Amino acid sequence: MHVDEWFLTADERGNPETRLDSRHADGSAWSAGNDVTVLIHGGSYFAELLRSVRLMRAGDLLLFTDWRGDPDQRLDETGNGVARVFADAAARGVVVKGLLWRSHLDQFAFSEQENRHLGDEIEAAGGECLRDMRVRPGGSHHQKFVVLRHPGRPDLDVVFVGGIDLCHSRLDGPEHRGDHQRQPMAKIYGPRPPWHDVQLRIQGPAVADIETVFRERWEDPARLTNNPIHVIGDLVRREDTSPGELPPQLPDPGPRGGHNVQVLRTYPRPGNSIRSHLVGSAASPMRTRRSSAAHTVSSISRISTCGRPMSYVASPMRCAPIGNCA
Repeated sequence: MHVDEWFLTADERGNPETRLDSRHADGSAWSAGNDVTVLIHGGSYFAELLRSVRLMRAGDLLLFTDWRGDPDQRLDETGNGVARVFADAAARGVVVKGLLWRSHLDQFAFSEQENRHLGDEIEAAGGECLRDMRVRPGGSHHQKFVVLRHPGRPDLDVVFVGGIDLCHSRLDGPEHRGDHQRQPMAKIYGPRPPWHDVQLRIQGPAVADIETVFRERWEDPARLTNNPIHVIGDLVRREDTSPGELPPQLPDPGPRGGHNVQVLRTYPRPGNSIRSHLVGSAASPMRTRRSSAAHTVSSISRISTCGRPMSYVASPMRCAPIGNCA
């Protein structure tokens, strides 16, 4: 199957407002020449993320989104917490910008306080994190990606995108012994619940596509929340609710491999803000369908890694392979 038959065209996407297609000089709705690596389990992903962030220096750009972020979640077994790692980068002069789902109340087993505390630590070091509730009632932002850009060092530009949050229970490996920092779960999962999920490491032109997704959300003129209780609470706490300016977007990284990558977003119905929902990012032929009780909008993403489709069904609890590239 030719890539033109697999990916959606700009017309088929049906959203001329997004810059994901218009930013490509040749008019295509995807990018070629990418290197895509599947990082299975949080242990593999966190190790790569930690290594990559430690290479960043003053003037580099770190952008991230998350559904839940625990400030003390370790990225390795030696205790490097995500908030400390990102805050250290900000202290070195890295431009750090984050968008965290504001979350529903902790009383309903969500992550309102955890997400606020992660943002507080990063902002104290000079970064900027916003809690974003620009979703329909009962909805959530389920994006989980990190974009790293390096002016003058495009060979280091990389994106991590997939299903793994920067939070407790995710630091697991192929033995499935679970994370020491567990989240409360049903007893059937044991004292350290195993967690199987996937994150992609992408290098090449698609890095700029996923960065564009972040910029579209960051620059959305809608208020971060319309809940009057949230608005009053933010004023009392003097919480940052005004996105600061992002540096100009760098030129796209050059080709790095043989993968074609298309980034698809899901959007509200016509008449609503087009930039306030989930991002599904990956490439061809991988399909990811994601749903939860709080967020029923699904996303489809695709990755060309071989001649045959490889499909995954993912949920906040597990990612189960349906086919493979044998």
